[in-house]
Amino acid sequence: MNDSTHDETMNRESTHRAPGLGILGVIALAVAAWGLAGGPSLPDAADLGWIAVGVGVLIGLVLIVSGARARC
Repeated sequence: MNDSTHDETMNRESTHRAPGLGILGVIALAVAAWGLAGGPSLPDAADLGWIAVGVGVLIGLVLIVSGARARC
């Protein structure tokens, strides 16, 4: 590899964005909107358990799908 090619690759900025940061950004915006709306009341404690189960299943499915893609 010659020096000019090496310099070009070192100076090139990466345009890759992490999808996890996008998801965290959306969650942060949702929490901010919730707070600005006056913080509506939380659901009953019995419903919180089912919400936690649903979130866990969703995260598990995302992890399974993201791990199934071919890596180059």
